Amino acid sequence: MSRQSGFTLVELLIVVAILAVLAALLFPVFTTARQASAASVCASNLRQLSKATLLYTQDHDECFPLAFYRASGANGVCLRTVWGALQPYLRDYRVALCPADPQPTDMTAFRRVRGVDCPLCPDEPTQASLMLNWCLAVNAVSYPTTPPVSLARLPFPAATGFWFDGWLGADSSGAGFEPASGVDPRHSLSARAPDRVFQGHETRYRGKGQASFVDGHVRAFHARLEPDARRRGDVAHYTARPTTIDNRLMPRWFIQGGVYHNRQGFFGWPSRPKEGDPNRMLLMCYPRPNFCEEWE
Repeated sequence: MSRQSGFTLVELLIVVAILAVLAALLFPVFTTARQASAASVCASNLRQLSKATLLYTQDHDECFPLAFYRASGANGVCLRTVWGALQPYLRDYRVALCPADPQPTDMTAFRRVRGVDCPLCPDEPTQASLMLNWCLAVNAVSYPTTPPVSLARLPFPAATGFWFDGWLGADSSGAGFEPASGVDPRHSLSARAPDRVFQGHETRYRGKGQASFVDGHVRAFHARLEPDARRRGDVAHYTARPTTIDNRLMPRWFIQGGVYHNRQGFFGWPSRPKEGDPNRMLLMCYPRPNFCEEWE
């Protein structure tokens, strides 16, 4: 009788152990590659949105599109947004998305925003992950008499934020609709914050957000997470998180570096260097209650 050779139990265990070690070594590499791919797609979408916006300005006397305005449609008045206004130059609604964003802003929630009171126009995108510098696009819903912003008003296009990773909210403290968005760092393993962040824990969650600028380039920024709670002895002081238009509570992040250092969004355009401190720039916005003058 002949005996058949095979693997012993020890040999099988060794093979399993080797495979486990290889998997442990390779999974982080695959995760990093997947994140790099998502960041590359997001950067491409930011460039496409920037080019589409500049194409729009060429067709409209070098003026930026309006951020939000009421339009007349077949079914009555509807809300037109900057994403919908740019669709003739994009032809793909997915450009407003970022594959690294697991939950884009639900744009249909605009109907619930005070001061809007009308649905989105039928051809508007229903989700968005990439936000515009709202100081470049006039909100005609709240400021119908304000003229559009022109390219000629921007003395430093290479330092003027354009489109960026973010979320969309609405300031509900006033009677009119005032769009608000914050940076959302999506391009790292630790960008997402836990449910509650105490002072001292925020340094564990470092992420990167991407932004385009009016001159066309795209760069990544580190973001700093603001803690939700600060302990003073036995007492914890809690800070409210901002709310999106679809009623999500978002962690508050601050841009690290550049003209917009320690800001929550890429709002305004640099107007001139600050007197006595040439490394800092003063910012401008179209006339509205909160941003009608130069500010740091």
